Amino acid sequence: MNATISTRSEESDDCPVVARFNAEWRIIVCAAGLQWILQRGHRAKNHGDMRWRSRSFCRTSEALIRISRLHAGAVDPAAAAILAALPERTEQPITTHSPQRPGAAQRATAAV
Repeated sequence: MNATISTRSEESDDCPVVARFNAEWRIIVCAAGLQWILQRGHRAKNHGDMRWRSRSFCRTSEALIRISRLHAGAVDPAAAAILAALPERTEQPITTHSPQRPGAAQRATAAV
């Protein structure tokens, strides 16, 4: 995988998402494409937008699955299927899924 540095914020709600487990938890790929990041969402006090805090950083899908089970709680079945289909390591191609917000698909495509 090409490790190109992205200028997108890993904390923003419109960051390209690998899988969204539920309203509070998601997985993204770091800006350099080197690892998966399990994040928990919270509402920003001053804007009300969802902001994301990184909880765990994983280079293997095995570690990501284990950590996700420990922290994320109930997982949407579609997200569980995406998680199960991830490559063994992040060096292999990873497909991200854009958040369900108007215009996010265009921004996500440009950022990947």
